[in-house]
Amino acid sequence: MSRWTSHRVRLGGDRNARLVDASAVAPGLFVGSRPAPGRYRWLHVLALCAYEYQPPSSSFPGLTVLHVPLDDNPLVMHREEIATAVSGARTVARYLGAGRTVLATCHQGWNRSGLIAALAMREAFGMDADEAIARVRSARGPAALSNPLFEQLIYRYGSRR
Repeated sequence: MSRWTSHRVRLGGDRNARLVDASAVAPGLFVGSRPAPGRYRWLHVLALCAYEYQPPSSSFPGLTVLHVPLDDNPLVMHREEIATAVSGARTVARYLGAGRTVLATCHQGWNRSGLIAALAMREAFGMDADEAIARVRSARGPAALSNPLFEQLIYRYGSRR
């Protein structure tokens, strides 16, 4: 099995926990594909980053749900979308700083969730862009963060500590 194969894992040590396609990228931060509605006892915050998958917060009882709808278009990213991404990542970073466990998701768990996770790692942990990108790609595979605009955003909008 390739180390970049998506993994369906039970997180939180509970044999009854829901299976999710998720990979750890930093302490308390996971990146994965879109989760099925339901309870996730190991998780505190769910960031839904796929524009096409924005179920209501009530679909995930007991979680704080962040709606960070982003398009995966590699050709253009409008100012409003950039603001959504940066704001969403800063919110994720605040939750990480408060000791919360966060799962950032999109359709495949590669680009949009990777963008939010990489920006949040820069903000929360003071990582440089290269390390944040490398962590996402190491966890999710070489196809992760293949959108060049997203990579540019990670270099441009990350922490300046």
